[in-house]
Amino acid sequence: MFRLPRLCASAIACALFAAPALADDGRHGRTCAAQAKGLYGFHRHGNAFNGVEFDQVTLVGTVEGNAKGFYEGYGTFTSDLGSVDTHVAGQATFGRNCFGPVVYTTNEIVLPGGGTIPLPPATFDFIAVDDSKEILGSGVAPGMTGDFVPRLTCRLVRIR
Repeated sequence: MFRLPRLCASAIACALFAAPALADDGRHGRTCAAQAKGLYGFHRHGNAFNGVEFDQVTLVGTVEGNAKGFYEGYGTFTSDLGSVDTHVAGQATFGRNCFGPVVYTTNEIVLPGGGTIPLPPATFDFIAVDDSKEILGSGVAPGMTGDFVPRLTCRLVRIR
């Protein structure tokens, strides 16, 4: 049971959400954040450590952002251990070229009865491309090394 939350923590971070956000560097970031607001569908896949070994994982769902770079999303995380519903929410920061991190401080498994299992924050680096119609990203693990670092890639496409 504890392997699944660890695996989800590593993986959820990525796709859900290599999403964009508010910039700390002024005009460029604000422009990127405003362009990247809206609803995106996403798919994330790769390998993540499940507490014992690497496991192939996928995540599919939606994430929606506002003009200030706050993103919230829901999805389904699937691994060898099964599938679970997930929820993330957090702030993104856009740099000069619409590149930056998003940190999902809310990162949790959603239980069938409506409860949640909290997971550690998830961080993704992302770049908004094609006038923010698409976002590409990768899960990152600040302070981690070796097998604990997720190897995940993400693609988000604007729905509306």
